[in-house]
Amino acid sequence: MNSGTVKIGERRVGEGHPCLIIAEIAQGHDGSLGTAHAYIDAVAKTGADAIKFQTHIAAAESTPAEPFRVHFSRQDATRYDYWKRMEFSEKHWAELAGHATERGLIFLSTPFSFEAMELLDRIGTPAWKVGSGEVTNHPLIERMARTGKPILLSSGMSKWDELDTVVAMVRRLNAPVSVLQCTTAYPCQPERLGLNLIAEMRARYGCPVGLSDHSGKPFSGLAATALGVNMLEIHVVFSRECFGPDVPASITTTEVKDLVEGVRFIERAIAHP
Repeated sequence: MNSGTVKIGERRVGEGHPCLIIAEIAQGHDGSLGTAHAYIDAVAKTGADAIKFQTHIAAAESTPAEPFRVHFSRQDATRYDYWKRMEFSEKHWAELAGHATERGLIFLSTPFSFEAMELLDRIGTPAWKVGSGEVTNHPLIERMARTGKPILLSSGMSKWDELDTVVAMVRRLNAPVSVLQCTTAYPCQPERLGLNLIAEMRARYGCPVGLSDHSGKPFSGLAATALGVNMLEIHVVFSRECFGPDVPASITTTEVKDLVEGVRFIERAIAHP
Protein backbone atom coordinates (compact mmCIF):
# COMPACT_ATOMS: atom_id res chain seq x y z
CA MET A 1 0.00 0.00 0.00
CA ASN A 2 1.38 3.44 -0.94
CA SER A 3 0.81 5.59 2.15
CA GLY A 4 1.39 8.71 0.04
CA THR A 5 -1.89 8.21 -1.79
CA VAL A 6 -5.34 6.80 -1.15
CA LYS A 7 -8.00 5.71 -3.61
CA ILE A 8 -11.55 6.95 -3.01
CA GLY A 9 -13.81 5.24 -5.51
CA GLU A 10 -12.04 5.71 -8.84
CA ARG A 11 -10.22 8.81 -7.65
CA ARG A 12 -6.59 8.71 -6.53
CA VAL A 13 -5.81 11.31 -3.85
CA GLY A 14 -2.35 12.36 -2.73
CA GLU A 15 1.01 13.40 -4.08
CA GLY A 16 0.93 14.04 -7.83
CA HIS A 17 -2.87 14.19 -8.00
CA PRO A 18 -5.30 17.14 -7.93
CA CYS A 19 -6.70 18.26 -4.60
CA LEU A 20 -9.95 16.47 -3.74
CA ILE A 21 -12.55 19.18 -3.04
CA ILE A 22 -15.35 18.00 -0.74
CA ALA A 23 -18.53 20.04 -0.28
CA GLU A 24 -19.86 19.33 3.20
CA ILE A 25 -23.64 19.74 3.50
CA ALA A 26 -23.85 18.40 7.07
CA GLN A 27 -27.27 19.50 8.41
CA GLY A 28 -27.80 22.10 5.67
CA HIS A 29 -30.78 20.14 4.32
CA ASP A 30 -32.60 20.66 7.66
CA GLY A 31 -34.25 17.26 7.39
CA SER A 32 -35.69 17.81 3.89
CA LEU A 33 -34.90 15.04 1.42
CA GLY A 34 -35.78 17.34 -1.46
CA THR A 35 -33.32 19.95 -0.22
CA ALA A 36 -30.61 17.28 0.10
CA HIS A 37 -31.13 16.33 -3.55
CA ALA A 38 -31.10 20.02 -4.52
CA TYR A 39 -27.71 20.39 -2.86
CA ILE A 40 -26.37 17.53 -4.98
CA ASP A 41 -27.44 19.31 -8.17
CA ALA A 42 -26.04 22.64 -6.97
CA VAL A 43 -22.68 21.17 -5.89
CA ALA A 44 -22.33 19.29 -9.17
CA LYS A 45 -22.42 22.64 -10.99
CA THR A 46 -19.55 24.06 -8.91
CA GLY A 47 -16.90 21.63 -10.12
CA ALA A 48 -16.32 20.14 -6.65
CA ASP A 49 -15.29 16.48 -6.61
CA ALA A 50 -17.37 15.11 -3.74
CA ILE A 51 -20.39 15.86 -1.61
CA LYS A 52 -20.60 14.87 2.04
CA PHE A 53 -23.49 14.54 4.45
CA GLN A 54 -23.80 13.32 8.04
CA THR A 55 -25.80 10.19 8.83
CA HIS A 56 -27.54 10.49 12.19
CA ILE A 57 -29.76 7.82 13.74
CA ALA A 58 -31.17 9.43 16.87
CA ALA A 59 -31.87 6.24 18.82
CA ALA A 60 -28.35 4.95 18.17
CA GLU A 61 -26.42 8.05 19.25
CA SER A 62 -28.64 10.00 21.62
CA THR A 63 -31.38 9.74 24.25
CA PRO A 64 -34.81 11.41 24.27
CA ALA A 65 -33.79 13.67 27.16
CA GLU A 66 -30.54 14.95 25.60
CA PRO A 67 -30.64 18.75 25.79
CA PHE A 68 -29.25 21.20 23.26
CA ARG A 69 -25.80 22.59 23.94
CA VAL A 70 -26.92 25.68 22.03
CA HIS A 71 -30.67 25.88 21.58
CA PHE A 72 -30.91 27.11 17.98
CA SER A 73 -34.02 25.26 16.76
CA ARG A 74 -37.50 26.55 17.55
CA GLN A 75 -39.28 23.37 16.45
CA ASP A 76 -37.18 20.78 18.31
CA ALA A 77 -37.55 20.54 22.08
CA THR A 78 -34.37 18.48 22.55
CA ARG A 79 -31.21 17.59 20.67
CA TYR A 80 -32.66 14.10 20.25
CA ASP A 81 -35.69 15.60 18.50
CA TYR A 82 -33.36 17.45 16.15
CA TRP A 83 -31.36 14.32 15.27
CA LYS A 84 -34.63 12.48 14.72
CA ARG A 85 -35.73 15.16 12.27
CA MET A 86 -32.40 14.88 10.44
CA GLU A 87 -32.84 11.15 9.75
CA PHE A 88 -33.35 9.64 6.31
CA SER A 89 -34.24 6.01 5.62
CA GLU A 90 -31.74 3.61 4.08
CA LYS A 91 -33.72 3.80 0.84
CA HIS A 92 -33.40 7.58 0.84
CA TRP A 93 -29.65 7.45 1.56
CA ALA A 94 -29.23 5.02 -1.32
CA GLU A 95 -31.13 7.42 -3.59
CA LEU A 96 -28.92 10.32 -2.51
CA ALA A 97 -25.79 8.27 -3.18
CA GLY A 98 -27.10 7.26 -6.59
CA HIS A 99 -28.01 10.83 -7.47
CA ALA A 100 -24.52 12.04 -6.49
CA THR A 101 -22.92 9.36 -8.67
CA GLU A 102 -25.16 10.30 -11.61
CA ARG A 103 -23.96 13.90 -11.26
CA GLY A 104 -20.30 12.85 -11.24
CA LEU A 105 -19.78 13.38 -7.51
CA ILE A 106 -18.21 11.07 -4.95
CA PHE A 107 -20.80 10.46 -2.23
CA LEU A 108 -19.56 10.56 1.37
CA SER A 109 -21.29 10.73 4.72
CA THR A 110 -20.00 10.72 8.30
CA PRO A 111 -21.61 8.05 10.52
CA PHE A 112 -22.09 8.66 14.24
CA SER A 113 -23.00 5.12 15.31
CA PHE A 114 -22.42 1.49 14.38
CA GLU A 115 -25.90 1.44 12.84
CA ALA A 116 -25.19 4.47 10.67
CA MET A 117 -21.83 3.05 9.59
CA GLU A 118 -23.38 -0.28 8.62
CA LEU A 119 -26.13 1.49 6.67
CA LEU A 120 -23.55 3.49 4.71
CA ASP A 121 -21.47 0.37 4.10
CA ARG A 122 -24.51 -1.39 2.64
CA ILE A 123 -25.16 1.42 0.16
CA GLY A 124 -21.52 1.40 -0.91
CA THR A 125 -19.93 4.57 0.43
CA PRO A 126 -16.29 4.46 -0.84
CA ALA A 127 -14.55 6.00 2.21
CA TRP A 128 -15.10 6.96 5.82
CA LYS A 129 -14.94 10.55 7.04
CA VAL A 130 -14.37 10.67 10.80
CA GLY A 131 -15.49 13.91 12.42
CA SER A 132 -13.26 15.59 15.01
CA GLY A 133 -15.42 14.45 17.92
CA GLU A 134 -15.15 10.78 16.93
CA VAL A 135 -11.35 10.39 16.69
CA THR A 136 -11.21 8.71 20.11
CA ASN A 137 -14.16 6.45 19.28
CA HIS A 138 -11.84 3.52 18.64
CA PRO A 139 -14.55 0.81 18.39
CA LEU A 140 -16.28 2.71 15.57
CA ILE A 141 -13.04 3.49 13.73
CA GLU A 142 -11.84 -0.10 14.09
CA ARG A 143 -15.05 -1.31 12.49
CA MET A 144 -14.55 1.21 9.67
CA ALA A 145 -10.94 0.12 9.15
CA ARG A 146 -11.89 -3.53 8.90
CA THR A 147 -13.87 -2.71 5.73
CA GLY A 148 -10.56 -1.77 4.09
CA LYS A 149 -11.94 1.55 2.87
CA PRO A 150 -9.90 4.75 3.30
CA ILE A 151 -10.39 6.68 6.54
CA LEU A 152 -10.24 10.49 6.53
CA LEU A 153 -9.60 11.87 10.02
CA SER A 154 -10.40 15.42 11.12
CA SER A 155 -8.06 16.58 13.89
CA GLY A 156 -10.11 19.37 15.47
CA MET A 157 -10.50 17.95 18.99
CA SER A 158 -7.38 15.78 19.24
CA LYS A 159 -3.97 15.97 20.81
CA TRP A 160 -1.02 14.60 18.88
CA ASP A 161 -0.94 11.39 20.92
CA GLU A 162 -4.62 10.73 20.16
CA LEU A 163 -4.01 11.17 16.43
CA ASP A 164 -0.86 9.03 16.64
CA THR A 165 -2.84 6.23 18.28
CA VAL A 166 -5.68 6.16 15.79
CA VAL A 167 -3.43 6.47 12.71
CA ALA A 168 -1.35 3.54 13.98
CA MET A 169 -4.49 1.51 14.68
CA VAL A 170 -5.91 2.10 11.20
CA ARG A 171 -2.61 1.15 9.58
CA ARG A 172 -2.35 -1.95 11.73
CA LEU A 173 -5.70 -3.00 10.28
CA ASN A 174 -4.38 -2.36 6.73
CA ALA A 175 -6.73 0.49 5.84
CA PRO A 176 -5.51 3.64 4.06
CA VAL A 177 -5.58 6.81 6.17
CA SER A 178 -5.52 10.57 5.63
CA VAL A 179 -5.47 13.40 8.16
CA LEU A 180 -7.12 16.80 7.84
CA GLN A 181 -6.12 19.82 9.90
CA CYS A 182 -9.29 21.14 11.51
CA THR A 183 -10.19 23.69 14.16
CA THR A 184 -13.46 23.06 15.93
CA ALA A 185 -14.77 26.61 15.95
CA TYR A 186 -17.83 27.82 14.03
CA PRO A 187 -16.74 30.06 12.42
CA CYS A 188 -12.98 29.69 12.76
CA GLN A 189 -10.98 32.91 12.86
CA PRO A 190 -7.83 33.16 10.70
CA GLU A 191 -5.58 33.16 13.78
CA ARG A 192 -6.85 29.70 14.66
CA LEU A 193 -6.74 27.94 11.27
CA GLY A 194 -3.43 26.23 12.06
CA LEU A 195 -2.20 26.14 8.48
CA ASN A 196 1.32 25.45 9.79
CA LEU A 197 0.11 22.05 10.96
CA ILE A 198 -0.51 20.81 7.41
CA ALA A 199 3.21 20.33 6.70
CA GLU A 200 3.73 18.90 10.19
CA MET A 201 1.01 16.30 9.63
CA ARG A 202 2.48 15.34 6.27
CA ALA A 203 5.91 14.82 7.81
CA ARG A 204 4.55 13.04 10.88
CA TYR A 205 2.23 10.58 9.13
CA GLY A 206 3.50 10.30 5.55
CA CYS A 207 -0.05 10.25 4.22
CA PRO A 208 -2.34 12.56 2.21
CA VAL A 209 -3.24 15.62 4.26
CA GLY A 210 -5.91 18.25 3.99
CA LEU A 211 -7.84 21.07 5.56
CA SER A 212 -11.35 20.74 6.97
CA ASP A 213 -12.33 24.40 6.98
CA HIS A 214 -14.88 26.12 9.20
CA SER A 215 -13.88 29.71 8.49
CA GLY A 216 -16.92 30.53 6.37
CA LYS A 217 -14.57 32.17 3.85
CA PRO A 218 -13.08 30.90 0.56
CA PHE A 219 -9.64 32.30 1.40
CA SER A 220 -8.62 29.45 3.71
CA GLY A 221 -8.94 26.86 0.97
CA LEU A 222 -6.83 28.92 -1.41
CA ALA A 223 -4.10 29.33 1.21
CA ALA A 224 -4.15 25.60 1.95
CA THR A 225 -3.88 24.81 -1.76
CA ALA A 226 -0.76 26.95 -1.99
CA LEU A 227 0.62 24.85 0.87
CA GLY A 228 -0.04 21.67 -1.13
CA VAL A 229 -3.04 20.05 0.55
CA ASN A 230 -4.38 16.88 -1.03
CA MET A 231 -7.93 17.34 0.27
CA LEU A 232 -10.07 20.33 1.04
CA GLU A 233 -13.40 20.07 2.86
CA ILE A 234 -15.63 23.13 3.11
CA HIS A 235 -19.12 23.56 4.55
CA VAL A 236 -21.61 24.69 1.92
CA VAL A 237 -25.00 26.43 1.99
CA PHE A 238 -27.23 27.94 -0.68
CA SER A 239 -27.18 31.28 1.11
CA ARG A 240 -25.90 32.77 4.36
CA GLU A 241 -29.55 33.49 5.09
CA CYS A 242 -30.28 29.76 5.36
CA PHE A 243 -31.21 28.16 8.70
CA GLY A 244 -29.00 25.79 10.63
CA PRO A 245 -26.04 25.47 13.00
CA ASP A 246 -23.46 25.17 10.21
CA VAL A 247 -24.37 28.38 8.33
CA PRO A 248 -21.82 30.68 10.06
CA ALA A 249 -19.01 28.29 9.11
CA SER A 250 -20.14 27.78 5.50
CA ILE A 251 -19.56 29.34 2.10
CA THR A 252 -22.21 29.60 -0.58
CA THR A 253 -22.47 27.41 -3.66
CA THR A 254 -21.49 30.45 -5.76
CA GLU A 255 -18.35 30.85 -3.65
CA VAL A 256 -17.59 27.13 -4.02
CA LYS A 257 -17.47 27.57 -7.79
CA ASP A 258 -14.99 30.44 -7.40
CA LEU A 259 -12.98 28.40 -4.90
CA VAL A 260 -12.73 25.44 -7.27
CA GLU A 261 -11.52 27.72 -10.05
CA GLY A 262 -8.94 29.22 -7.69
CA VAL A 263 -7.69 25.84 -6.49
CA ARG A 264 -7.17 24.61 -10.04
CA PHE A 265 -5.45 27.88 -10.99
CA ILE A 266 -3.01 27.58 -8.08
CA GLU A 267 -2.34 23.90 -8.81
CA ARG A 268 -1.41 24.73 -12.41
CA ALA A 269 0.91 27.49 -11.24
CA ILE A 270 2.66 25.25 -8.72
CA ALA A 271 3.01 22.45 -11.31
CA HIS A 272 4.93 24.76 -13.67
CA PRO A 273 7.90 26.31 -11.83
